[in-house]
Amino acid sequence: LGNFYYNPFHMLSIVFLYGSVLLFAMHGATILAVSRFGGEREIEQIVDRGTA
Repeated sequence: LGNFYYNPFHMLSIVFLYGSVLLFAMHGATILAVSRFGGEREIEQIVDRGTA
């Protein structure tokens, strides 16, 4: 199973797959963590005038 990385295109595809999965997981974790503390109210403060 260790010789999969000897193909450079297969190595790049695995790296990009793992990287995109990691990036997507961090993106979702950030959204979940910020939404716990009411992060959606920041959009209201940006859009509405005089609410900050």
